[in-house]
Amino acid sequence: MAEPFPSAGVRPRETAPVTVREYGTRYLRITVRHHGEAGFSWLRSPGPAHTRAQRLPPATVAAALRRVDTAAVGTRLALGERAAHAGPEGAKHPDGTARAGSRPGVVYRVPGAFSVARLLPCGDETAYRLSVGALSGLGRTLRRLHQEPWDLPERPPHFGVRRLSAWLCGEEDADGASRLRTLARARLGPSLWTRLTDWSEAADAPLAGGAVLLHGAPSTGWLVPSPAGGPAALLTGEEVTGGDPALDLGWILGELHELRAAAAHGLGSAGQGPPVDYPAAANALLTGYTGDGAATVPRGTARAATLRLAVHMRDFASFVGWHEDLRRYCDLLAEALDEEGTPCLRWGTPKEFVEGELPGPPRQHPTHRNGPGA
Repeated sequence: MAEPFPSAGVRPRETAPVTVREYGTRYLRITVRHHGEAGFSWLRSPGPAHTRAQRLPPATVAAALRRVDTAAVGTRLALGERAAHAGPEGAKHPDGTARAGSRPGVVYRVPGAFSVARLLPCGDETAYRLSVGALSGLGRTLRRLHQEPWDLPERPPHFGVRRLSAWLCGEEDADGASRLRTLARARLGPSLWTRLTDWSEAADAPLAGGAVLLHGAPSTGWLVPSPAGGPAALLTGEEVTGGDPALDLGWILGELHELRAAAAHGLGSAGQGPPVDYPAAANALLTGYTGDGAATVPRGTARAATLRLAVHMRDFASFVGWHEDLRRYCDLLAEALDEEGTPCLRWGTPKEFVEGELPGPPRQHPTHRNGPGA
């Protein structure tokens, strides 16, 4: 397995791994191990609610991802590998999932033990600076990633959108998810519920003009800064697909919008923590994506950000459980839907970002028309 980001001509010394963090939900468990000078590994293992097999991209897609990573325009892409079985079966967590070393999963080599999801809101100045730098690099890397066409005749579904669609149509019947669906339909009303359903269906539909390579689920929880100040790493592989670039950019932007709204309304951990300059973080992401001159993001970014808010609500209810804060989140979702997602683009920064055609050379589109996948 390759070292994360070794210095030229120097091979880091790897020591016996030490587990430094373990956490997760009924969907996924994360185990972080330290390997000495070789950095850290993050093992993502399926939980009892993870009903599909973890997958990695085919060889042609992996080659495209390596091209993007080699370009090194910002955040590095930490490509996942199948985890080896390192121990006997049987060791269990209280929720019934197997402990690290005795379960399968996908492992990533990265430079740090904590993601931006943990560092951005913690109140530490250095952690915030590293997080904002990582988001800026993420914007640049996503823009480069979206220059790669999806060249395969079929593509996997966008799994986040697929989970949302299943919840909207009633296929997801976990107690928390069913309760949230009943509440959301009442809070949104028929018009906004229909709008959410239509946006979800459209998000994973084939593109007439061809699809580009997508990360599939860029988030603060997948973005790991280097405490030494080097390039951050984005865990990449399990969710990779082809589609509209707005889905990737909107996915991470919707998360930042949710954190800002939660902090403003006293919801969840974001609402209980120290003040955080989320507009500056969003500005770093968006400026990284658009460049210093233009302020244009892909058409559909605001809608994708709204879908991300809905997906997180649904995932929390299904994989963590019911929480009364979900009532207020339904109201936040209604506000975003009612304004066509535009609150996710309004950050009060000197540069106002708008949707439109991106400047620069046109994308190279694949010759195949993409099917919906399965």
